[in-house]
Amino acid sequence: RAAYERERELRLASDDVCRANYQKYLASPHAAAVDYLPIRMDIENVSRCNFRCGTCQVSEWPKGRRARDMTLDEFKRLIDEQVGLVEIKLQGMGEPLMAGDAVFDMIAYARARHIWVRSTTNASLLHLNDNYKKIIESGINELQVSIDAADKATFESIRPGSVFERVLDNCKMLNAYSAERGVLCAKMWTVLQRRNIHQTFELVDLAAELGFKSQ
Repeated sequence: RAAYERERELRLASDDVCRANYQKYLASPHAAAVDYLPIRMDIENVSRCNFRCGTCQVSEWPKGRRARDMTLDEFKRLIDEQVGLVEIKLQGMGEPLMAGDAVFDMIAYARARHIWVRSTTNASLLHLNDNYKKIIESGINELQVSIDAADKATFESIRPGSVFERVLDNCKMLNAYSAERGVLCAKMWTVLQRRNIHQTFELVDLAAELGFKSQ
């Protein structure tokens, strides 16, 4: 919480227009009509994914996507236009790391403006091209890692296209590198459902084994 508030103050201090907009937001939190720009925004950089989870509509879209990827220039223009932003979530229905290095450049661009950035990943691509290092070095504030089962059979049935062992190894690399850099940003997230609810306590143990400090 303290880190979030510190970054928000740095953001507001760096831009008088952003601060004035934020003050308008604070003054009218329950107004039917607002006169301020968004302070938070979800930005979907890709709408495609390498998994085909039954609970996700991406699996039902033609060719597993609904739109082309957002370009870095488009992202920069959006950030520059939305002068009221203090926080973004860089992820929608897809796996953001499928964009390659562009996603790290997006994070870094927002962070250079002290915009709080959070994202979500299925952790399957962290081993490629040192992505586990790049995501930490980008300056991301929160990275929510989806782990929906504590054993191979259940995990891969919930997340078709996944390799359980690969995901676990990637999480270990991510958390080890985070610790090496003195960064605490990764959190393990689980969507409880009929197929995994019996593993609730096992998932807590797994999180600790993988090096997560927050769940």
